Amino acid sequence: MMKRRLRMFRTASLGVMATAALVWGAVDIVGVSFDAILGYLWQSLLGVLLLVLLSLPVGMVLGWIRRRRQD
Repeated sequence: MMKRRLRMFRTASLGVMATAALVWGAVDIVGVSFDAILGYLWQSLLGVLLLVLLSLPVGMVLGWIRRRRQD
């Protein structure tokens, strides 16, 4: 179990570092303003949250149908 947690932590930390490197590259190398990057990240986060909220009722209905078919 400890190896699994370590692997999950390593994956999450590498993902955060890769995102930070992409933001740094866009700001420093390409010349995109940091405010624009934060705006795009915020829009992406809101889009993901919207998709989760829209898919939640569908998943609940599908789970209810699956449980009902098993009975």
